[in-house]
Amino acid sequence: MARALTLADLLAQRRVLPLGELIPLFSSVLEDLEKAHSQGHLHGDIKPKKIVQVEERVWRLIDYGVSKIGTARYISPEKAQKQSVDARSDLYSLGVVLYEAATGRPPFDAELGAELIQAHISQTPPPPSSVKPDLPPDLEKIILRALEKDPARRFQSAREFRNALNALAPREAERPAPPPPASAPETAGPVKTRLSPQSPSASQPERTASPRPMAPPRPAPIAAQTQPVHTVHKEKGKIPVPIISLILVIAAGAVLFFILSSGGKISVPEVIGQTQADARENLESAGLRFALGPDKDGPLPMGLVAEQNPKPGSRVRKGTVVQIRLSTGMIEIPSLTGLNRADAEKLLRTSGLDSIIIASEYSDEVEIGRVIGVEPKSGTKVRAKTPVRLRIAAGRATCPQCGARREPSAQFCTRCGYRFPE
Repeated sequence: MARALTLADLLAQRRVLPLGELIPLFSSVLEDLEKAHSQGHLHGDIKPKKIVQVEERVWRLIDYGVSKIGTARYISPEKAQKQSVDARSDLYSLGVVLYEAATGRPPFDAELGAELIQAHISQTPPPPSSVKPDLPPDLEKIILRALEKDPARRFQSAREFRNALNALAPREAERPAPPPPASAPETAGPVKTRLSPQSPSASQPERTASPRPMAPPRPAPIAAQTQPVHTVHKEKGKIPVPIISLILVIAAGAVLFFILSSGGKISVPEVIGQTQADARENLESAGLRFALGPDKDGPLPMGLVAEQNPKPGSRVRKGTVVQIRLSTGMIEIPSLTGLNRADAEKLLRTSGLDSIIIASEYSDEVEIGRVIGVEPKSGTKVRAKTPVRLRIAAGRATCPQCGARREPSAQFCTRCGYRFPE
């Protein structure tokens, strides 16, 4: 089974995300970031490939704290200058990702990493609307605020950033009411003239202007009076015969064209999950040709068909080559560091790995309930039934007051009495 979808995958397919998809996605990421920041944990390397979909409309950041350097394309100015950083550095990096997802390209682009870093330090990002003119002005303001060089001018928390995005959706839904249609001026009947209260004659009664007398109608010429009037009566509901004939000819031609154009086409049978021999027999029996492609990782047992192209149900001509790929039976362990336990387990099961072992450990780097690491390591290819050990943070490893190492299962520091949060 394929690995989890990342924002990098989505942008490679779509390039630009519409507003209705952009706001929920980044709101979900900011919700995750808010929880991490509240525990004192920074991500340090936010970029599209670190944003993973764990279920529909739910996106999470992975690999919290793994990189201490960051990525040049998304690095904050203070981190680029090796200054002290806080949560606002993560918000800057996420602002760069938001710029890219909203416009189709990042604010700064260069071949050399040093040039990118210098751009983040000293250059003003081009307005997103200069790249995508139809971008909503309020969204542009949010993006540019996130990309302020001075951290004090940015959003001060993930919650503030998220609230600004969520407030954008209803504002964009509002539309100004169309102006009322102009009423047509009256052209007939008496005209009433009402004087304004400020007029000297306002106390006078209303005056009604009489219509101008109309001249009597001129008599029609004698010839016109004596000429008989012929009225043409059209029989309603009947279509002339020539039009009916034309419609029938067009319909017959369309049917004939469809028959000729689709002649000889057949539906590709599904062979996924079959052995190579069975797949070949079924495809050739349907009048199709068989071809074997490279193997494919996935949870299906080794040697069974994991993928076919064209896909099942496709309409193709007889003799079309259908390429199949056999399963290796191997699954790549996804990156899970920084995810909470529930999301990590869901990703493993989605990948086809159901044998999960939970191990609780103390950590000063990872917040309680999140993944410290996974064994075998992320990126390792294993069989579907291979046990996967998730190491989950259970609390601090050392006392924040005196630095003493925490004893197993201890709720209090044995040296100073500090109570460890649960």
